[in-house]
Amino acid sequence: MYLRIVYIDRIGVVHDITGILAKRSINIVSMEVEKNRIFLECQGVSVQQCKECIGELAGIAGIQKIDEISAMPSKERAEQLDAILTSVHDGILSVDQDGIITQYNPAAARILNLPVKKILGQFLGSTLFKNLLLQETLQTGIHYHNREVYIDGGNSYCVVSTIPLMNNDNEIVGVVAFIRDTQEVRNLMHNMTASLPMTFADIPYASVVMGQVVSQARRYAASDSTILIRGETGTGKELFARALHSSSTRASASFIPINCAAIPETLLESELFGYARGAFTGAAKGGKPGMFELANGGTLFLDEVGEISAHLQVKLLRVLQEKRVRRVGSTKEVAVDVRIIAATNRNLEDMVVDKIFREDLYYRLNVIPLLVPPLRERFEDIRLLGEIFLQHFAEKLHKPIKGFSSAALQRLQNYNWPGNVRELRNSIERAANLVDGGEVQPEHISLGRLSGSQITPPAIQFETYQTLEERLAEVEVVILKETLRRFRSSRRMGAVLGLSHTAVIKKMHKYELSLE
Repeated sequence: MYLRIVYIDRIGVVHDITGILAKRSINIVSMEVEKNRIFLECQGVSVQQCKECIGELAGIAGIQKIDEISAMPSKERAEQLDAILTSVHDGILSVDQDGIITQYNPAAARILNLPVKKILGQFLGSTLFKNLLLQETLQTGIHYHNREVYIDGGNSYCVVSTIPLMNNDNEIVGVVAFIRDTQEVRNLMHNMTASLPMTFADIPYASVVMGQVVSQARRYAASDSTILIRGETGTGKELFARALHSSSTRASASFIPINCAAIPETLLESELFGYARGAFTGAAKGGKPGMFELANGGTLFLDEVGEISAHLQVKLLRVLQEKRVRRVGSTKEVAVDVRIIAATNRNLEDMVVDKIFREDLYYRLNVIPLLVPPLRERFEDIRLLGEIFLQHFAEKLHKPIKGFSSAALQRLQNYNWPGNVRELRNSIERAANLVDGGEVQPEHISLGRLSGSQITPPAIQFETYQTLEERLAEVEVVILKETLRRFRSSRRMGAVLGLSHTAVIKKMHKYELSLE
């Protein structure tokens, strides 16, 4: 029997109620008294006895209302609290002043890797008691807010906030700790700050060679193996890295890019691997996670990986082999699940021969090679990319630019583009700012040094006694090679050089040149 009795407060009400129950030999299991309300739990009462008891209790002076209820308020509150603790994603742990655990939800059990049945009602171990900042809060009453701590049981870091529990005399009688998995914090940060994903559909091309590269990359995306993207500066290696991530099984996790050449070596180590509390002067109080930890579950893009020093190459190799990372200044190792995509414009093979780059690291990175061709080797893409960039900057500058004149387009296509797509984009941006009408003219296109597009004839060595025909043949070979490098087609070479298709083929045979 569960009863709620509403009454007008007076001395002796509780005594009168318990007297009636004692007279009827009804055992009171529990009683809760609030202002103007008494809650009773009685054991072994039949339906008839309950009705008779309620009738007699209603006759007590001051009793206003008696209702049967399903459970005591304390039990309802406990069930509600349990439902809340079970449903929240953050870990919640509370201890009394002796360090005995009074509340411990499933999320805390998952983060700390300690089951509820094993730890609830027990003394929290001294190491964990200290690591979770419970000891400091009990002793000092200080609130800790979002402090990163290391958990030995889970071999990982978590973020902890603590609140001291005070009694009416302002004495500390316990502590509540809120524990958050750092992976969940990283996912939240990723969801709030992530840019729109780049897919392979967002990489424009018209050339056959680029189509083959994109097709290769699509197949590679499904794998979890390390990819090494090779290519000259400005070819769009990061675009491919982002597209590979977006098409992988890790697409919902973080994509963390880091340019290894843009960060000084003294800072790069702490950026990659993080640092522990007090690791060096100026370090953040709670330490800082590195890029490997931030990318846990996702993809880490190491751009310009060829610029990493020998010291960092050793640490990087260890992380790739062991799948564990140790922060600077720490003795703790954290397991990480990260896919590595690296990129470089340097010749790593030559660097290995010269002992500048570790051979074992080279093989670890070069599991799946992907070569992005320079712009000069995909002539068909120049016009397409130029028009895309022009449309973008015309809209940005609010100018009615419709396209390129034939002469302007020819100027773009005759240039060698040593800076590749990045240089093309910058040139189009300059042209869009200069143009006044609806069409870009040649004078609007400012190009840099024509690296590779200006043909320098071989120096004349009189000591060799070359004939004029021999000297002209050397120049002709240089012209054919330069034209072949750009156009890759005997018909198009002929159109540029003013020769027939068959004439080009004959000259290629003459000088033992091949379209391959």
